[in-house]
Amino acid sequence: MPKTSVRSSSFDKNASLATVALVGTIKAPPQGVVDYYKSSLEAQGFKLVPGPEAVGNVTSLDFIRGDGETVNVSIMQKEGVSTFTIGANVAAGSVK
Repeated sequence: MPKTSVRSSSFDKNASLATVALVGTIKAPPQGVVDYYKSSLEAQGFKLVPGPEAVGNVTSLDFIRGDGETVNVSIMQKEGVSTFTIGANVAAGSVK
């Protein structure tokens, strides 16, 4: 997401699916983060998994593609800054 400050990231492709994680912060409301990643992931063929989008004060979305590729986006806001975590298990060649 443009203007994100990346706090940490990791990439492990030692299995059939790569495990990817990213923690970022941005001065934007959680809904802006949701809209950006929902659009981006759906454009890559991921489907939003139906279910509650909030657990307490954390917004959380799950996506699935094909046979087992998954992505979770979780967002929490404090003092106008959204901190978000993206965790994914995807084909290594599809990581963007």
